[in-house]
Amino acid sequence: MECIKEKKEKLVEIADRSGLTSTETVKCSQELDILLNVYQRQAFFN
Repeated sequence: MECIKEKKEKLVEIADRSGLTSTETVKCSQELDILLNVYQRQAFFN
């Protein structure tokens, strides 16, 4: 859960610096999506 919080914070920082549609922002957002999907799957199966 902590890694999700950290990734969200990083995403906001990158988006503020680079813009919402920058490659770096999109990449970070996709990484956050993966973390959230993993978390959701774990919660569903437990």
